[in-house]
Amino acid sequence: MVVLNILFALLRTMDSLLQFDVTHAYLVVFAAVLLDVIALPLIAIPVLLMAGGLAATGKVSLFLIIGFATVAAAAGDTLWYSIGRYASPQLMGFMERTGGKKQEYLLRSIRFIQSYGVGFLLISKFVPGLASLACPAAGIVNMSMSRFLLMNGVSRIFWAASVSWLGYAGIPYSTILGQAF
Repeated sequence: MVVLNILFALLRTMDSLLQFDVTHAYLVVFAAVLLDVIALPLIAIPVLLMAGGLAATGKVSLFLIIGFATVAAAAGDTLWYSIGRYASPQLMGFMERTGGKKQEYLLRSIRFIQSYGVGFLLISKFVPGLASLACPAAGIVNMSMSRFLLMNGVSRIFWAASVSWLGYAGIPYSTILGQAF
């Protein structure tokens, strides 16, 4: 229950931020999605839901919201792919030092990439937590850059469009959060 209260407070704050100045809504979406992919998980979905709702009012373009979110997510994913591909020993060392289950989850993601290939990369974007590990895993297993960019781009378009559309369709945040938790 505490988690829901925190998320609702965060939603109200972000809603105010998006409503404050619609000329900066695209930058807010870009920044929130990039931060979500790189380091602060769970902030992109509420921002995209609100941006989709704002697009429904006609104040911003849903197409541009999806575009900015896709580019930001793809940029962050490409960074993680590059870290996995070119710095995997350092990444694994960091995971060992920080402990926890992250290293185990990364190893599991590597096995899934090896078993299911791009199918896993496509599906992972819709599973919070898994999305952040699929990209370095793809780099670690040396998936070709062109294949990664194509499949990751397609999956991020679907992800950004589906989340933004939920906000555009007017589905209440509480309904989405209630089903998620």
